[in-house]
Amino acid sequence: MAKSSRTSGLAVGLAAVLLAGSVAAIPFPTRAQEPDRALSPERKVRPETRLVPQRQWEYRQLPCTPTPLATRERSDFFDTLNDSGRHGWELVSLVEVRQVPGRECLLATLKREIVN
Repeated sequence: MAKSSRTSGLAVGLAAVLLAGSVAAIPFPTRAQEPDRALSPERKVRPETRLVPQRQWEYRQLPCTPTPLATRERSDFFDTLNDSGRHGWELVSLVEVRQVPGRECLLATLKREIVN
């Protein structure tokens, strides 16, 4: 038994030495390796911010078109929208407006980008 406990004690001691040796091999940061906290004024200044030009829009509304649309009126309404699209206008919203009960109309809002 004495030999067995001596062997296990020797193994534990050897493991401790190996562990200590491997930990000692790991480089720990020292004060000299830390970045300099007292930065020069040139490094403290942020780079100049670039401004991204914002797109500018113009809007228009088509005259309120009565609903329900008859076939001919519907065709005229779509022709007006298509013609506006060819000129750069984009349909943003189409809202049914009730002026008086029983007399609704469609109000179309269009937008297009202003080119500088």
